[in-house]
Amino acid sequence: MRWLVIALAVLAAFIVTLIVGPMILGDKGYVLISLGNKGIEMTIISFSLFLIIGIVGIYGLLRLIMWTLSLFTGSHKWFGALGERKRRRAFYDGLHAMAAGDFENAQKALGKTTNGDFEGVNYLASAQIAFANSDFDKARYFLDQASDFSNAKVSSTVMHARIDMVDGKLESALEKLNALDEKASESKQVVQLKAQILAELGQWQTLQNNLGAWRKALPKDDYTAWSARIAKGKFAEIASKQGAVELKSYWDNLPRKLRHDDAYRAAYIQQLLDQGMHADAQQLLVEWQKRGPNHALFPLFSQLNIPDSSPSLRILESWIKQDEENVELYSTLGQVAFNSGDDVLAEKALLKATKMKANKEDLLLLSAISERNHDTATALKLYKEGLALHPQRV
Repeated sequence: MRWLVIALAVLAAFIVTLIVGPMILGDKGYVLISLGNKGIEMTIISFSLFLIIGIVGIYGLLRLIMWTLSLFTGSHKWFGALGERKRRRAFYDGLHAMAAGDFENAQKALGKTTNGDFEGVNYLASAQIAFANSDFDKARYFLDQASDFSNAKVSSTVMHARIDMVDGKLESALEKLNALDEKASESKQVVQLKAQILAELGQWQTLQNNLGAWRKALPKDDYTAWSARIAKGKFAEIASKQGAVELKSYWDNLPRKLRHDDAYRAAYIQQLLDQGMHADAQQLLVEWQKRGPNHALFPLFSQLNIPDSSPSLRILESWIKQDEENVELYSTLGQVAFNSGDDVLAEKALLKATKMKANKEDLLLLSAISERNHDTATALKLYKEGLALHPQRV
């Protein structure tokens, strides 16, 4: 429409020039159109009006022709707007049905949105429904459609990788995530999924090499958890393939920074315990907690199972003297004493713990002590009390 206004303005200026020019010269002028033996003579003003009417008429005729053609091609705005409203309504109906768990009607509704522009969200929703129905092939089809939209690229890739993981195609899932651009690769969802895949593949060294770069994308707790998991995985792999001696050698050759990392220390002690090296584990638990209980190492005391647990008992009793209201210290002291066969100390510590706050583990240990002493009535009573409580400690 804008070009028409400009054209008419130029034409009007031209016509004004034609009219004003002859008037200044004192001659109105005329236009002669010859058609065979006939001639048509018009003044410049009449010709100008005829020209303007002709141009406007041609423009109107072209618009009428284009509008008529649009009725048959289905591109007319009136009909297009109606179709767009129907697709949008189907889109919302599909999402509502999906949220309500009505996947069948959700899929039917979303199936009517394929010609709409929803930035791939309709395809992502359809893929989610197919995934929930364990129809992986259909889910992958919808995700391929969604990936054509730039805004849905990362979401569709992450979902595709998760489907591959469930389907046991870990390498394929990792390949898809690695294909993302640098910015997308730094997102929290992508980083967490990559870490999970590498862990399931047992690629602990690769995971460790990347963890430092992923630190910004991971919450602090997640970073610490992954550090511990890497350590456990690597230590378990070495111990199972090369033995405990090689495990100790590997630990001694680790960088000082890692040997002072609580997550690595806890993982190393846990592996020593798993290998039955409880004396070595006890030595480290005591040595590395000289300044007080460490939240990463302290829970491992309860796994000690050796006749001579005096170093552990002494340090636990020293902590109790400093914090006599700490029920966790009494419970752990009772567990360590019980495992070493010192039922007198174990019973004393556990009774103190249960008096402060009863929990299932302590009551069951007291029941076991009573059973060792052939006091079946008390053992049964404590056992029932213990079963009635939920576990309080991990």
